[in-house]
Amino acid sequence: MEKEFYFTLTNRKEKVEEWLLYSKSIKTQKPFELDVNKAALLVLDMQNYFLEQDSHAHVPSARTIILAINQLIEFMNNKNRPVIFTKHITSSDPDDMMLKWWKDTISEEVNTSDISPYIDSTKGIVISKNHYSAFQNTELKRLLKELGIEQLIITGVMTHLCCETTARDAFMNNFEIFFVVDGTATYTEKLHVGTIGAISHGFGICVSSEEILND
Repeated sequence: MEKEFYFTLTNRKEKVEEWLLYSKSIKTQKPFELDVNKAALLVLDMQNYFLEQDSHAHVPSARTIILAINQLIEFMNNKNRPVIFTKHITSSDPDDMMLKWWKDTISEEVNTSDISPYIDSTKGIVISKNHYSAFQNTELKRLLKELGIEQLIITGVMTHLCCETTARDAFMNNFEIFFVVDGTATYTEKLHVGTIGAISHGFGICVSSEEILND
């Protein structure tokens, strides 16, 4: 599969409008509204492994979502709302399905596993995960319940894998989902838009970062 730099600072406004219009064509009504006082921000896997251009796993459009994510981090910090970062670390178990599928590892021992220095992760909670879903084999659900969280704002990479799977799992755990279309990225626009369609139809509300910042 050839990667695309489909989301740029130049086409950002146009793409966000296009994606939100597509989302609304699938789900015309919102079953719930954002209440920041009930929400936490999830920033998924914004690691050097996915952001450094010399990494084979580099997501070209990830550089464009950095601005929106940092704005959302600052916004939530200013409102004293939780910000939770995830780091994907590959299991060393040879029978692990993720390892079998990708035949590649992200080791905690190397700096490619670190959250990118371009992301302000100084004020937040960092958890490690080894599945697409941030809920699988982690303390995320317990943490969110302890914090009284009812809604999740989801950002990060990759849109169609960890972001979508986490959003789907969150919905099945009775959290209300707000999926930021300009705060998530993956390898191609087709994969990105596919997730927007699936989420809009079945388990979340697709929003722009601007909609949240202006809430």
